[in-house]
Amino acid sequence: MQSLGVAAIGFHPRPASAGHKGAPDYELTRELVERIDVPVIVSGGLKSAEAARRAHRESGADAVMIARGSLGNPWVFEELTGRRAEPPSREEIVAEWLWVTDRAEEHMGGERAQRYLRKFHPWYVERLEAPKEVADELQRSADLARARELIAGLAAPAGVA
Repeated sequence: MQSLGVAAIGFHPRPASAGHKGAPDYELTRELVERIDVPVIVSGGLKSAEAARRAHRESGADAVMIARGSLGNPWVFEELTGRRAEPPSREEIVAEWLWVTDRAEEHMGGERAQRYLRKFHPWYVERLEAPKEVADELQRSADLARARELIAGLAAPAGVA
């Protein structure tokens, strides 16, 4: 493969029919690693540092690639490299979410950013275990100021003022 100019292979060991669900087949990855002479980078279902370590160990891949698993969870890279031992606080998550919101508005303008951010909200909502009503309003809202207000209100755990 190197003679063909292939430097590495990124491999997502789940069938397309499974989408982003189901367990990755690390044994299949290991077979690929043993059959080719270029580095293999395994991806798929890596939402935590432990999942990435397990994928690396079980697959025999040369590296892991965390893609969707980092959305709403950029701290996974610090956890994986040992720079962070504890999960982020609610305040850190909210601050990051507001930062993403600000950057989207800065780059796209308010109206377009609000629509665009609808795909980001669920990742943060899940991490914070936000009430369904808040999640629903974030998905329906056309007002970025209201979205910021809802997000900021999630910094304290439910029932704590």
